[in-house]
Amino acid sequence: MKIALGTLVACAAVSSAASADFVGWTANVRSVSGGYLVNVFAVVDTAGDALLNVYGSNAQSPDAGYVTTNSAGGFLQSAAQPFFAPVGSQNWNTLDSFLTIGGSYNASTGNWTGNGSTVADPSWNVSYFDTDTEEATTVSAFNTASNESGFTNNFINAIPAFAGWFVGGAGTGVAAQSTRDLSVLTDRVASSSAAAAAGNLGIMVGQLYVAELGNGKTIEWKLGATVKGLDGGIDQRTFAFTIPAPGAVALLGLAGLTGARRRR
Repeated sequence: MKIALGTLVACAAVSSAASADFVGWTANVRSVSGGYLVNVFAVVDTAGDALLNVYGSNAQSPDAGYVTTNSAGGFLQSAAQPFFAPVGSQNWNTLDSFLTIGGSYNASTGNWTGNGSTVADPSWNVSYFDTDTEEATTVSAFNTASNESGFTNNFINAIPAFAGWFVGGAGTGVAAQSTRDLSVLTDRVASSSAAAAAGNLGIMVGQLYVAELGNGKTIEWKLGATVKGLDGGIDQRTFAFTIPAPGAVALLGLAGLTGARRRR
């Protein structure tokens, strides 16, 4: 397993004395056509823990979240799915950015899929004037594409401030939201804590497709998550980290080792 060299920032935590523990975020990065696919996972410490939601808090909170990138074009979307909602059981090999609460892993193909029941909180809502109905209308930009009736999705390449997502109508603790074995990931390059870097239990929360990573191009991620244990206990924490390219991580590690040798 690769040990993370991303920026390690653990923010204020609110947790119960339950068996469930959300220990941080970890990112798997793959080089693909046109850039990189970055898959982020919430890492937990107990098999059977379930992810209830991911949240960015709110403007008044000291732990207000964000997900940003300085890569050209922002978070890239496929032409067929120009929004962040996963379509059905969306495969992680699609050249697309999507957000999810869990999903599944196919051991025979090595593919992860998103959870099509994932929905967004109100921070994704956009109001516009519908030229067909000639009425003011509000839709969720999480799963609505721009159209000829007057709606322009402002969040195609940007996750809105304080955004959150969860599973709608499916209850909590269902199989898709439960832990998976992360030891099968081979390109984990950044984590928000040492525990997250070492952890082998987790739930996928999103895929981000970007054109550039490394050479100063990064993804900055600061979000919270709510995890429910088998005993019903709840754990909520917020973590932040920086996601670079795999090569950038390797070079940083080499530089650190060289510096250590010179000091001896």
